[in-house]
Amino acid sequence: MGDVGSWWILVETTTWTHREWELVRTVPVDGDRDRALARAAELARTCGASGGDSDDPGATGRRVFRVSETNWLVEIVRSHWDESTERSATTTTHVRVSAAVLEHTHEPPPVEPPPRGRLRRALGRG
Repeated sequence: MGDVGSWWILVETTTWTHREWELVRTVPVDGDRDRALARAAELARTCGASGGDSDDPGATGRRVFRVSETNWLVEIVRSHWDESTERSATTTTHVRVSAAVLEHTHEPPPVEPPPRGRLRRALGRG
């Protein structure tokens, strides 16, 4: 899951209702704080609206706001033609990019199958 003390880039997008943020990507950084900040700034300039790598970052409008030393808010605007109104329309999405240090990690415990019983065997599940 990662080494405590290592740097990571966290990428969040708004859900389809635009009411909640959702962590959609975690990127481990091979390096120190300066490398993490540089990588986060780069991702803020190039990521797609879903938080992943964009095939063509120049195909959308973008404003990148540096909120703090380790956080960026990205506004991505895509223009398209709306057939129903026969006009151009825009879609705006938001992405949050943060550089962070992993402070704690805990692996999930292994899962064991439930004990076999008569009812499970009768239902064909055991």
